[in-house]
Amino acid sequence: MDLRSIGFLQSASAIANLVLFVNATSGAAVIPEPPRSPGNEVTVSLFASEPDIVTPIGATVDAHGRLLVVESQSHFRPKNYQGPPTDRIRLLEDITQCGHADRIRTFYEGTNTFMNLATSGVDGSIVVSSRNEIFRLSDMDGSGVAGDRVTLATLQTTADYPHNGLHGLTVDSAGNVYFAIGENRGTFWKLVGADGATLSDDTGCGAIFQVDARGHGLKRYARGLWNTFGLGFDPAGNLWAVDNDPDGRPPSRLLQVVPGGDYGYEYRYGRTGMHPLQAWDGELPGTLGMVSGVGEGPCAVQWHRDVLLVSSWRDHQIEAHAPTLRGASFVTSMRPLLVGGERFRPVAIAFASDKTMYLTDWGSASYAINGIGRVWKVTFNTNPPAQAAVLTSDATSGAARLRDSLDVAELTAALDDADPAISQAAQYGLARLTGAEKIDWNTLRSPRQRIALLACLLLRGTDLRPYVDAALKNPDDRVRQMAVRVVAEQGIVEAKDTIDEMLRSQPMSPRLLGMAIATRNQLNGDRSARIDSAKMQSVLLARINAPGATDQSRAVAMRMLQAGHARVPLSQVEPMLRSPHLPLQLEAASYLADDTDPSRLQILADLAADEKMDPAVRAEAVAGLSDDAAGRIDLLLKWATGDDAILRAEALRSLRTAAAALTAAQRDRLTSAGAAAHPSEADLATRLLGGPAPARPQESDLAGWEKVLDARPGDPAAGRRIFFHHAGPACYRCHVIESRGRAVGPDLTMIGGSRTRGQVLESILDPSREIAPLYSLWTITTQSGERIDGILLRREGQAVEVYVDASGREFKVPESKIVDRKLRQESLMPSGLAQGLTDQEFRDLLAFLLEKR
Repeated sequence: MDLRSIGFLQSASAIANLVLFVNATSGAAVIPEPPRSPGNEVTVSLFASEPDIVTPIGATVDAHGRLLVVESQSHFRPKNYQGPPTDRIRLLEDITQCGHADRIRTFYEGTNTFMNLATSGVDGSIVVSSRNEIFRLSDMDGSGVAGDRVTLATLQTTADYPHNGLHGLTVDSAGNVYFAIGENRGTFWKLVGADGATLSDDTGCGAIFQVDARGHGLKRYARGLWNTFGLGFDPAGNLWAVDNDPDGRPPSRLLQVVPGGDYGYEYRYGRTGMHPLQAWDGELPGTLGMVSGVGEGPCAVQWHRDVLLVSSWRDHQIEAHAPTLRGASFVTSMRPLLVGGERFRPVAIAFASDKTMYLTDWGSASYAINGIGRVWKVTFNTNPPAQAAVLTSDATSGAARLRDSLDVAELTAALDDADPAISQAAQYGLARLTGAEKIDWNTLRSPRQRIALLACLLLRGTDLRPYVDAALKNPDDRVRQMAVRVVAEQGIVEAKDTIDEMLRSQPMSPRLLGMAIATRNQLNGDRSARIDSAKMQSVLLARINAPGATDQSRAVAMRMLQAGHARVPLSQVEPMLRSPHLPLQLEAASYLADDTDPSRLQILADLAADEKMDPAVRAEAVAGLSDDAAGRIDLLLKWATGDDAILRAEALRSLRTAAAALTAAQRDRLTSAGAAAHPSEADLATRLLGGPAPARPQESDLAGWEKVLDARPGDPAAGRRIFFHHAGPACYRCHVIESRGRAVGPDLTMIGGSRTRGQVLESILDPSREIAPLYSLWTITTQSGERIDGILLRREGQAVEVYVDASGREFKVPESKIVDRKLRQESLMPSGLAQGLTDQEFRDLLAFLLEKR
């Protein structure tokens, strides 16, 4: 449920949230406004609310028709929180048929970090997931009090973050239990079934598991997930999941989960999802993509009335996804079923036998338990669809048959199917057979077959060293990508020389380039999520200068070379500025703007003055001169008062750092030019000279800002320069876009793919609105009296805490030297950012952020 936006979003305190809902005089709870139904499909009423039920999450309707709800009392529990000492499962009943819960009892308590509930249709028992355990409760006599407690699976790990362990949960028609594990911060875990069967992992690769009704036969059903809070079956037996998104790779995703499916994510390659060895939508060979994107913070997926209902915690809505078959898989169309306000935070969806729907609602943006919560009762106003959704076809039947096939020839041929779902089914079928290793690589007739065979053997855990050399030398780029994946997954150090040769000589796609460099890094012992360490300079330079390297791959390599980490001699950069490939020119100019070599400034000045160059490249050079604006005032003034609008804006921006050095004559010149300029440039000149800014809306006036920004279109290219400009808002100091910047806060590369302009705008205007605990700002006071502000990155052992500050600097603090630790109520991202931008700068910055990359 981790939430991200442009800034570091800070949750309000539990006390402040509670005040919003409680009448200070009487102490009586105020009835909250229900979510609305855009299509008037449903009627919503309040079934229960605080103080009777607080911070509810998982829910199910039991065999007796009663609603059971997990009431969290331990999730980021504040120090002075007044409430039960452990989590509870509450039983809610409408005894008098009055429309709301008039009897609420505790069904079970005594354990913490409960996550979810599911009712078995076989024996009526209740299956429960907590962070470290899956267990079963019975209430065979209907007394309303849990009877026997039976453990089905136990997670052994040192990690203790509340909701990235065991969570998502469902039971199939045969009584088999399916549950998920999250990324677990990449910490080693061992999962033990009731029969002693074990599985383990240390990559942070979220997965879905299956056990039978007794907890026996533990197996990994699928992998490559982040935090899968919701699982559910449709009537045809298809398993569906909603997977929350990592920081940089939205949207969250709706997945059709198939046996042996690999969905591409591993935490060991970084939290953001942007590492070359991570996939989020089937970008890597051997991985499966999503069926659809869903709203942020998805918590549940349930089938009802021929649609998949998904709860989105962050987007305050219940989405209805109608599936349509496409080959052996699906696509969906979405409509909102329910939309609420800021405080509508839906989590679980449960259905009674009469098709009444119940929704649990956390009720607040705060992650901490807070004494708030409600359960909504939803009834449908319309008749069910006359025609049932089509969930099976010849293709889906064919995929199911392949999974059970014993025919190696049939399975090998099916590896070449253009439908990824069919090919994956054949992979899974082969992985079950002992004859898979006997398939002759040289007899495979297509790249798809070779990729699928490697994926199949990787799933089996086969030692793939005999295949790697031939696969790395294959002429097909995607086959080589799969080979590099294999090398990274299995740590095949013998392949390092072949990868080095590939990096030196073979033409390759930008994706393969990134994968190869990251894998070489890993083989050299550097398992960090970032791939821009100084030791990679020689690899990247070799790629940049390789005879067969394209300008496109050179541009990607330059972007990966963060200035100050891996360095490129200026003599290597200058020829790139003359390349006919505009992206390479831009990356070279951007690199010079970020570099620290004083000699670069004259190169930038010459580049900016070259009228034969593309205006975007010249503008990048002008932006880079902001580091020496005081020494180049006359040159910048020439462009600031010239005829080129792009150069005028960048020169005015760069002159901000030299405002104090301007003479009276120079100020008069700017004043005259500003008066005759376009309003957006006049605003820049006025601000540069210390004049008053125009009247602006308050940060809380979202509609007012929308009106201001709608007046003119934004320019993404200008926004790119503003984002990285040393004299701009300095977004790059805390955020990365396309490998450039500092990863203090969320990677924003993919922000335009999941967030609306209004959501991004709101995050800039109010950066302290809400925050995932990962980005909470702390003030640390040490024994020496030093006060340090930063975000907790990690703990090294039990003795040292590692923080990062707003500049991206990491610092270590021994726990023994900390005398006080306070959670701040504001974001590390400063407020008032919008007031420091002109209207046009704000438009341009938003346009850049919202680009589809």
